[in-house]
Amino acid sequence: MFASETLDSSRGTSAFQSLPISDSFTNTDDLNSASSLGHSSQPLLDESMGELVETAKNPNPNSLFSNAAVVADFNGDGKTDKFWRNSQTGETAVWLMDGATPTGELLPNVDSSWNFAYADFNRDAKTDIFWRNQTTGENVIWLMDGTRIASAVALEKIDSSWTFSIADFNGDSRSDIFWRNTQTEENATWLMDSTNVTTAAFLSKTNSSWSYSIVDFDGNGKTDIFWRNQTTGENAIWFMNGTDLSGYSLRELDPSWNYTLGDFNGDSKTDLLWHDTQTDENAVWLMNGIFITSDSLEKRDSSWKSNIGDFNGDGKTDIFWHNTQTGENTAWLMDGTSIDTAAFLPKTDSPWESSIGDYNGDGKSDIFWRRYDTGENVIWQMNGTTVSGSSSVQTVPVEWNAY
Repeated sequence: MFASETLDSSRGTSAFQSLPISDSFTNTDDLNSASSLGHSSQPLLDESMGELVETAKNPNPNSLFSNAAVVADFNGDGKTDKFWRNSQTGETAVWLMDGATPTGELLPNVDSSWNFAYADFNRDAKTDIFWRNQTTGENVIWLMDGTRIASAVALEKIDSSWTFSIADFNGDSRSDIFWRNTQTEENATWLMDSTNVTTAAFLSKTNSSWSYSIVDFDGNGKTDIFWRNQTTGENAIWFMNGTDLSGYSLRELDPSWNYTLGDFNGDSKTDLLWHDTQTDENAVWLMNGIFITSDSLEKRDSSWKSNIGDFNGDGKTDIFWHNTQTGENTAWLMDGTSIDTAAFLPKTDSPWESSIGDYNGDGKSDIFWRRYDTGENVIWQMNGTTVSGSSSVQTVPVEWNAY
C-alpha cells in the first residue's frame, strides 16, 4: 500500500524554501522586553500584513474538524496543513497542503526548550502559534499568514512552573490562554485580543492530583474545563464565562479509565471516549452540560491505539484504530454511542505513524502516514471506510517531526 517512488532523503527539505526572516529563538535576548500583563505587546516583526486573503470554509458541519485554533490551517483555505520541527537543528517549517501537494517554507529556528500550541488569536480563521519556553518562562505569539509570520510578539514572562492550554473562555472566537501551576495548585487565565492580554485573572485552586482538558460540554461556544482526578477517579466540570466559573461534580470512574475527546453525535458539544487500561473496555459519554448519556463499545486490547476524525463528513466523530503490533487498521463510523459501520483498512508496517487531517478540504478526514526510520510520507484520502486514494508526499529526513 505504501509502494512509492524512490526519493533521495538528501533532497528531503526541497519542500522547505527559506523565508527572509532572521529572527531565531536560539537567541532570545530581543524577547526579554516583554509587555506587562494586560497591556499591548511589542511587535518583533514589522512586516506589512499585505493583501487580505478571503478564507475558505471547510464543508464539514462540525467546527471540531475545521476550527483553525484546533486544526492547523495556516492560510485559511479549509485544508489541514502540516507544521514541522527539526529535532537536531531547531528549524521549523510549514507545509500548506492541497491534497498530497505541499507548498513549504522554512520559518525561524526554535530550540527544543520551546513548546508550542495552535491558536487563532486574531479571529482570521488562520492558525497562529503560541510558543512557551518552559525553561525561561518566555512566551511568544506568531500570527501566521500562510507560510509567513505576519507578526511575532513577546508577551509577559511567566514562571516556568506554569503550564498552559489554549481555550476560548468568552466565546469571541479569539483564543485565550489557560494557565496551571502544579506546584502552587493555582489556576489563571488570560483573555486575549490578538496579541494583547485584555484581562488576566486567577481562578480557583485545584490540587496536583487533578488533570484537565479544554472542552465545551454545553455547546455555547465558550470553552469549559473538564477535571479528572487520576487518584480517586472523581470527575468535575468548570463551565466558563470569561473569567467566571461554575463548578459541578460529574460521575466518578475508576482511575484505570483514560479518555479521548470527540463529538460522537454531532451536536457541537464535547463528548468523551473512555478506555479501561486494565479490562480493555471502551465506552462513550455523550455530554449535555452536566447530563451524561453513556453506552459501552466493543473491547480493544492495549495493542490498539485510537485516534479521532470524521471519515464520512457527517460532523460526527469517528474512531480510527491502529494496532501497533500487527499493523492492522480499522475505522468505526460513529452515530452517538453506536458504531454505525466498522471496517478494516489496509495494513501498514509497524514503523508507519499516523495523524489525522482533511488535506484536500472535502470535509472528510484523511490519514497522514510518516515513517520516522526512512522519512517517507503518504496520505490516504478517505471516503467513509474506504481508502479512495493513496498518494506519496515529499520525503523529509527523519530528524523532522510532523505535527
